[in-house]
Amino acid sequence: MRGILSVLVLAAVIAGGAWYFLVRSDAPVETPPAAGAPGAGKADAGETAEPGAAVTDTATTAGATTAAGGAAEAEAKKYVETLTEPTSRPIPVEKADHFATPERVLSLVPEDAIEQTTLRELAGDASLDADTPLTVVREVEQLETLTPEQLIAESEGNFEATVRVLEEDDVRQTTVRELLERFSADPDVPLSIVKVVRHFEITTLGELLESGEDPEALLDVITQPYRAETATLAELLEQRRAMKPDSIFYLRTVRPTDEQGIWGIVHDGIIENFARGMAIRDGEEIETYTVHIPRESDEMSLDRTSSFLGRLIHRKTEESFVYNFRRNRMGHNPDRIYPGQEIVIIDFQPEELIAIYRHFKDSADGRG
Repeated sequence: MRGILSVLVLAAVIAGGAWYFLVRSDAPVETPPAAGAPGAGKADAGETAEPGAAVTDTATTAGATTAAGGAAEAEAKKYVETLTEPTSRPIPVEKADHFATPERVLSLVPEDAIEQTTLRELAGDASLDADTPLTVVREVEQLETLTPEQLIAESEGNFEATVRVLEEDDVRQTTVRELLERFSADPDVPLSIVKVVRHFEITTLGELLESGEDPEALLDVITQPYRAETATLAELLEQRRAMKPDSIFYLRTVRPTDEQGIWGIVHDGIIENFARGMAIRDGEEIETYTVHIPRESDEMSLDRTSSFLGRLIHRKTEESFVYNFRRNRMGHNPDRIYPGQEIVIIDFQPEELIAIYRHFKDSADGRG
C-alpha cells in the first residue's frame, strides 16, 4: 500500500497547484535502485544463510517487488488520467506557476491591460475617434455540468477550493472536499456548477456611443489593438517544435526576484511544487502528500561532479522556451528574461518527474 501511495503522491504533485511539463531528454535521467534491487542493500559481514533458502527468498522478494511495482504503476496512471482531465479554467499568464498538459488554455490578456472607465470618459479621450477599435470585457455567470471527480481536475487538486452549486433553484457555496465527501458513494453524479466567465466583445467607440449604453456606467475596456484572448500551450508552441503526446509542461511567469534566471526558475519550481504537494483521496480518506527537496540539491558534489538535480536543471534550462505575452513572441533559451512580460515554458517527460520523486523520496526514507 505504501508503494502505491508513494506513486500517487508524485501524480498529485505533478498536478500541483499544479502540473505538467515535459522536455526532450538528450541523456537519461538517473533513477535510483528500488528497495530490494541489486545494489540496494547487502547482508552484514558474517551473516550466513543456506544457499537454497537464499535463492528462494530472493526470488520471492523479486516477485513481490515486481507485482507491487506493477500495481503501483497502474494506480499512478489511473490517478494521472483523473488529474489530467481537461479543465475549462485558463491559466493567467501574469500568474503562472503550473504544471500543465499541451491542451491547457492560457489567458493571454494580463489584468493590467483591462481598464475600468465610463463611456463618457472614452468619448472625451482625444486619442480615440469613432473608428478606434475597442474590446469590451463583460463578466457573466453560466452553468457547467461537472461530476465531483471532475472537480478534482478543475480545482487542480486543491480540495479546499470554493465552488458554487445550483441546487433546487438555490446557489450554495461549498468546497471540493465537501462535495467529494458528500457524494463519495456516487462520484459521477452530475452537478450544476455556477461559474463566472469573461466575454470579449470587439467593437469601436462609435458603435458603443450608438449602443444606448449608460454613459456613466463602469465598463472594462481594452484600448490596445485586438489580439487573441486565449490559446493552448500546443498552439503557442506549434511553430517552434514538434509536440509529444504525453508532454507535461511547467509554466512560470518571470518575477522581479528571479535573479538566477531560468536556472533559478526551474530549481524553485521543482522544489516548491513538490513541497506544496497535493491532496489525494484514497477511498474515503483525504490526505496531502509532499516531497522535501533540499535547496542545495542542484549544487556540485564534494568530488566536483554534477548532482542529479543539477544535471536535470542544466538540460532543462538549455531546452527552455520563453513566451512574451506583451508582444506575442516566442523565444528559445534567451540570455535575458523580463519580469511582468514573459512566461518560461519547460518541457518534461513523465518519467523524469517520476525519477525526481523517487530520488528524493528514497533519500528521505534512507534508501538513497
